[in-house]
Amino acid sequence: MKSAYASLKDLIPLMQNKQSKIKIKLQAIQNYEESCSCNQMSCLICSRKRSSSMISLKPLKHSVIMEQGKIEKQGIGQIQGLISRKLSRQASNQLLQQTYYGGKQNYEPKDSSTNSSTWLLSKSNSRKISLDYYSQKEAIQPKPTQQQVTTISRLVFRFIYVIGKGGFGKVWRVEMKQTKKEFALKEMIKAKIISKRSVNSVMNEKFLLEHLRHPFIVNMHFAFQDRENLYLVLDLLRGGDLRFHIGKLKRFTEDQAKFFACCILLALQYLHSNGIIHRDLKPENLVFDKDGFLHLTDLGVARLNKESVANDTSGTPGYMAPEVMCKMEHSYPVDYYALGVILYEILIGKRPYNGKNRQEIREQILAKQASIKEGTLNVSSKAIDFINRLLIRKPQQRLGFEGIEEIIHHQWLKGVQWAKLLNKDMKSLYIPGSIDGNSDFQNQISADSEIEEECQSLLRRKSVQSLFDGYKFQ
Repeated sequence: MKSAYASLKDLIPLMQNKQSKIKIKLQAIQNYEESCSCNQMSCLICSRKRSSSMISLKPLKHSVIMEQGKIEKQGIGQIQGLISRKLSRQASNQLLQQTYYGGKQNYEPKDSSTNSSTWLLSKSNSRKISLDYYSQKEAIQPKPTQQQVTTISRLVFRFIYVIGKGGFGKVWRVEMKQTKKEFALKEMIKAKIISKRSVNSVMNEKFLLEHLRHPFIVNMHFAFQDRENLYLVLDLLRGGDLRFHIGKLKRFTEDQAKFFACCILLALQYLHSNGIIHRDLKPENLVFDKDGFLHLTDLGVARLNKESVANDTSGTPGYMAPEVMCKMEHSYPVDYYALGVILYEILIGKRPYNGKNRQEIREQILAKQASIKEGTLNVSSKAIDFINRLLIRKPQQRLGFEGIEEIIHHQWLKGVQWAKLLNKDMKSLYIPGSIDGNSDFQNQISADSEIEEECQSLLRRKSVQSLFDGYKFQ
């Protein structure tokens, strides 16, 4: 086999000889400006030199290998397009790497290894965060039609009624006028975001959501903004959140609790495999669809599992792990602790630690180790062991410290048909039904708070609006 470095103009003589069958390797050279000087219109390298938008790239690792027969069949135009897409993709990769990952090719959890839980990913419709996935997707997509390039704005949607309330604004049930498809639209007031110093939080949430898609998380479809607000267009789930249903029933059966735990674990396994800690797992952030499957939402305080997160104390008191409460280094086990608190609450009827504020809850955690006593009515010994091990204060001793497969293989979850659950081929043990009226949502909506006039006036400044640059997804 022969291989050579060549510009596209050098391929033309080779195409004349149909007898020989050789492989030609085309590889980008480090310095594009010095690699060719023929200045012919058919030369890809020279045409890139003439482009005013040419980017200075690092040496590229990828190359294009083609057989001569394929060159004859595909033609020079298609080969140009192929090489152009590769160069474009690699430029996009390097920009993402430098911006979000400090130059790392992929962000993987520490001590990650192939284990028995990875089959959950392989059998799902989900995907891991790959820095070249979206640039590849953009490169191979056909040119959009006029309908597809319609700019997303408030005018595209018909606002039906309010279904919830977040920290920065309302959540609406909306219908896309063109497709008649319904979504949940999260409206966030920029003035409130600024006053609460949460710009990084909302930008981080949008960035994570645009790289994630899974059957058990609330997925994003669009993101856009106007002068006053940011908007996230999400899956519409009509079953209400877990907090709403805890308020109605107080307690659930052990089998129902196990089903909820499995839904949550599928969502956490997906996030953790992508190096993401949720850090705010609580009933308010777990939403039912009409068939009774729980979906995880709100990545506002989620973080990539980085070197040091000791000073990050974001979360909700009562569900916050002791290591977070005490401003210590923390990782994925904080989500497992919160899962233990939720299961304790829906089986026992109250949280293991209660207090009026963070300080009171912290003092209770330091004073004693919470646990469910053996012999508790309607709770099996396997369930008690499962929950008590999740609630252990020291993360090194907590169930799941060695990886989520340690939780999945616990005796309490033995026999769970994970693949069927992931595909939603089984029936939920709790059917919340569909909440279709605005009045049914009012119990979940708190009163509006005043927006400070000073923050409102800040929005007139270009420097303030620039804080939200890039807040779009379509």
